[in-house]
Amino acid sequence: MTDYKALGLRAGLEIHKQLDAGHKLFCRCPIKKSEDFPLSITRRLRPAAGELDVVDPAAIYEFLRNKKFVYKHNPESTCLIELDEKPPDPVNPAALETVLKISRMLGAQIVDEVHVMRKTIIDGSSVSGFQRTALIAMNGSLETSFGEVGIRTISLEEDSATALQKGHDFIEYRLDRLGVPLVEIATSAEMHTPQQAKEVAESLGMLLRSFPVVRGIGSIRQDVNVSIESGARVEIKGFQELEKIPQLVENEVKRQTALLEIKEELHRRGLKELKEKPKDVTALFRDTRASFIERIIASNGRVFALKLPKFAGLLRKGCGDRTFGKELAAYAEAYGFGGIIHSDEDLNKYKLTQDFARLKKELKIQEQDLVLILAGHDNVEKAMNTILERARHCLIGVPEETRVADGMGSKYTRPLPGSGRLYPESDIPAIRIDKNYVAKLKLPKTLKEIKEELSEELTEELAKQLVRSRYFPLFEEFKNFGPRIVATTFLSTFTDLRRRGFPIEKITRDHLFKVFSLVQKGKFSKTALPQIFEQLASGVDVDEVISKFETLSKEEIEKAVKSIVAKNTGKSESVIIGLVMQQLRGRADGRLVAELVRREMK
Repeated sequence: MTDYKALGLRAGLEIHKQLDAGHKLFCRCPIKKSEDFPLSITRRLRPAAGELDVVDPAAIYEFLRNKKFVYKHNPESTCLIELDEKPPDPVNPAALETVLKISRMLGAQIVDEVHVMRKTIIDGSSVSGFQRTALIAMNGSLETSFGEVGIRTISLEEDSATALQKGHDFIEYRLDRLGVPLVEIATSAEMHTPQQAKEVAESLGMLLRSFPVVRGIGSIRQDVNVSIESGARVEIKGFQELEKIPQLVENEVKRQTALLEIKEELHRRGLKELKEKPKDVTALFRDTRASFIERIIASNGRVFALKLPKFAGLLRKGCGDRTFGKELAAYAEAYGFGGIIHSDEDLNKYKLTQDFARLKKELKIQEQDLVLILAGHDNVEKAMNTILERARHCLIGVPEETRVADGMGSKYTRPLPGSGRLYPESDIPAIRIDKNYVAKLKLPKTLKEIKEELSEELTEELAKQLVRSRYFPLFEEFKNFGPRIVATTFLSTFTDLRRRGFPIEKITRDHLFKVFSLVQKGKFSKTALPQIFEQLASGVDVDEVISKFETLSKEEIEKAVKSIVAKNTGKSESVIIGLVMQQLRGRADGRLVAELVRREMK
């Protein structure tokens, strides 16, 4: 059992949730996913100094990667504002109002004036090279089972573009998500166990679902900040699976612990500094048996090698959910390379045993030394220098950096951004916040309050499942037809149909209204609902389905019961009831059938 207190674990969260505010934040394009992207533009981005006349280190890193960005777009969901060809419109008022309400519910201090800022981002996810963001409130709090957690900031910002595909020297993006309004909630680093991080993320997620927000995959993202004593703050971006947050935090703790152990081992081996430099060793690999390197050299590519004194055996060491070798390889992957090959590996599988023997002789590799190679065309030397700088940091400990969620762990993407990335947005005037207006805003009930109310009509477990479900808004819309029947339909029937591969998106609100209203009037038996919705999901016309499952008259049911009882003399009551229900296929209420069977059998 890991002693997180002894390790000094500190974790904080940044929750990003898309707001369903009618249209995008700085234009009137609808919030929708396009099916195709007939148009495209291509850009390269350059870093610029921020308000403090400092160029952000993360921006410099992205610029040095020398990527080309291709932006695919559709006029139905994108306009000249996303393409950075036209100044932004004023801030979406509905989105601003929603974030003001969220700020009040978290007890945060709302600013007097909202100033939109530009945040430098040149990884290509914004055509302009920056993301617009505005601080709305500060110093809020959230009650949890382990005490109060501080809310540092609440901001309103625009979402970034989604990557479609990545190549060696390019990234292709789709622009339908770019500009969608987001609320960003940043907590203090007051979580000291992985489970606490999960609880806070879950509580904030439930609070946000009390507001008009976009639902579905990709509409909410959690960035997790993690550090341990003697380690460093690491930001892990883009995690979406709430249930797996504890494992993500646990693996980051293990990774930082392993890096500190590597530092101690290198000091024990007597390594004080790394003076080595990458070396072009293409000539040594001219006669290689490794076909992939042979192809690279034949197409004018190069092979670089790096000697790491005293590192032998360390790249096999576990480092979170992967080896330290894979940890280093991520620095090459950031430049578009597939990875590195090193002397701690089984070189036979690459057919590189003889090549590495020559390489070790050329570089004078000793028993405790390690050598690695990287082969490619562009940026090979830059990527290798990045790996060298990372190896040098092993003598210091854990580097501060931005990582991206990858399975149950994370991998390196770029350095942590600095304070130089923000500067004012000159195209949007400041917005004065009227305190009287804010005080009069009507706040929604929290899902926790709604769950307590629902527990009076449903079981506590059913109420708990419902408020966390994607179907909760539909439940709110149709609950007057009978909360238990409606809840069971969404949580049980729909879940079962989805698992069995039925396209439940074919079931419309009109279908739901017709079916639930007929059940309420007694025209359908509730036992027929699974079959009714199965047929609707299969595309059968709603009127045809209604005619198939309309409840039989009592006389028709009695006739069926008498016939089945007569044909099954000696069978038990429960068997007879089952046979009747099977024959009538949901067109009779189960309680009435049971009553008629008992009467007939007597």
